[in-house]
Amino acid sequence: MTAIQRPTQMPDCTYTDSGRSVVSGVRACATVISDVADTMHANSAPDGIEGEPAEVAQHAMTSTAGQVDAASAAMITGLTALDAYCDRMDELKSTWHDLENMKGALDISVISLESRKNNPEPSDTTLDSDIRAHNSKVSTYDTDVSDWVRHVTEAEDRVIAALGRADTVSEAEGLVGLVPHVPTLLQELESLGKDPLAINAWWLALSAAEREALKVSDPSRIGNTDGIPIVDRDDANRAHLSALLNTLKQQKDDGEALSDEQQELYDSAQAVYKGLDKADGELDAEGNPVPAFLMVYDPYAADGDGYGAIAFGNPETADHVSVNVPGLGSKLSGIDGVAGNAWEVRENAERQGQGSVASIAWLGYDAPDFGKSVNGVIDGLGVTGEGKAAAGARNLSDFVDGLRAARHGEEPHMTVIGHSYGSTTVAKAAGNDGGLDVDDIVLVGSPGAGDENPRASDLRGHVYVGAAGDDFVSRLGSNEDLSLGVDPTSDDFGATRFKVDTPGDFAFDDWDTNIDLHTSYFDKDSTSLNNVGRVVAGRGDDVDPEGHREGGNAGWWAKETAEDGWRATKAGYEKAEDGVKWWLKNRFGIG
Repeated sequence: MTAIQRPTQMPDCTYTDSGRSVVSGVRACATVISDVADTMHANSAPDGIEGEPAEVAQHAMTSTAGQVDAASAAMITGLTALDAYCDRMDELKSTWHDLENMKGALDISVISLESRKNNPEPSDTTLDSDIRAHNSKVSTYDTDVSDWVRHVTEAEDRVIAALGRADTVSEAEGLVGLVPHVPTLLQELESLGKDPLAINAWWLALSAAEREALKVSDPSRIGNTDGIPIVDRDDANRAHLSALLNTLKQQKDDGEALSDEQQELYDSAQAVYKGLDKADGELDAEGNPVPAFLMVYDPYAADGDGYGAIAFGNPETADHVSVNVPGLGSKLSGIDGVAGNAWEVRENAERQGQGSVASIAWLGYDAPDFGKSVNGVIDGLGVTGEGKAAAGARNLSDFVDGLRAARHGEEPHMTVIGHSYGSTTVAKAAGNDGGLDVDDIVLVGSPGAGDENPRASDLRGHVYVGAAGDDFVSRLGSNEDLSLGVDPTSDDFGATRFKVDTPGDFAFDDWDTNIDLHTSYFDKDSTSLNNVGRVVAGRGDDVDPEGHREGGNAGWWAKETAEDGWRATKAGYEKAEDGVKWWLKNRFGIG
């Protein structure tokens, strides 16, 4: 009888995701060094100094710039090696899990075969052949384990050797001429314009060192360019975010007060981290960690309001992708709230459908925002017109085109969700004058779909609408010239309207409730969120239907105004009555 072989014990895999955190931290440091080098080269001699002092300053600047260039070259070399090591170890960690599962199956096979061998049955005529088949699998497994150990050792040796080539000053100085020439690469990128397909093809053709040099030297450009893969955008944007926040923290720690602009940058950076942290420790339906990607980070855009986009799940691989567009009052310092809504959409859609889901909080346009200054008031008044929505619509279309360009597999089911003024932005992007073409459009709390879109059929994609009956913002849509277009919940517009929760009644003297009526569409487990989740999961036919509004919104406003007037009149009568009673009691002792 053939002996039963036992599988080799699988060695531990000590590599963890913390390796990526180390690379991210090093990249942020390299970004700061690159910025210092740029500054030194751009300011080789102070203005107004001539003669010998200028020569000294020139020499000092040039000398220091050369030293910083050497440090930057060493960092880029090290980053390229570390990034390659993490990529390789991610593959090997996946292989390790597969081998662990294989060993578990072989251990069970050993127990079964030993039981048959120790308790033979006359009818068991295949035991010997089964043992030989089992032993063949063990032999393959043992070889795979040996290969796995060898591959881990090779990966470690490569990264150690690469880092060893850049760990002295002289070695770093020798690397300066070997790192990619970033200005040439940026010129190549510039020549591609805004074509995301061409940009994606160009990026994928670059070497790992060229990509790393670009991410370190110009993280804002790389992180915010549509068509560049999401992982690389995330790398660049996180480096930019970390470098900026650390600089501001250091300034505060040194006792130097932040200016108003710097405080806004500080607050927005903190908000971005809070948004990214929504996925921290969370698992998807398959039990895998939900990744968070910083797809857009431009804190200086929109006159300092900032642009940002955070994805939960990978839109380059997910079966269902949603892009969530906020409205009035949205800016980067509040993106954690927008990210919270996107997270709830992802979680709900995953529970309601089949397949993986990625949900993106997108603030890539200048949403109307009432600031404290005169300019802030003027900016906020943009909510009364379609100019900001039109500009945002172009950015949104470009962003979605970039998502598609970076995806190299089957097209996903894609939904774009607009809330409040963001719904006007989405509608204008999906209308005949826009470039957005997706499967489904969701408009919630919408003040109007834009003057050029009087019908849902004017938009590309199936259109779904949700609005609480007393959501005052959703009552702004009309056929009047001063509006943002027709009410999307109206029968004339013709969208599929779904049910939402109604957390209260509108009242001119209760704006807390009024705001809740307008902002509760993404509340966890709400009727509204459940219906939005069904659309995102590709189950739009299963939404809870709600009848269209009829008769326009003028009648609703007239009713609310009349009721408010009656409430005020009633309160006045009651106060007058109390006053008469007080006078009669104190003057005549009556009452």
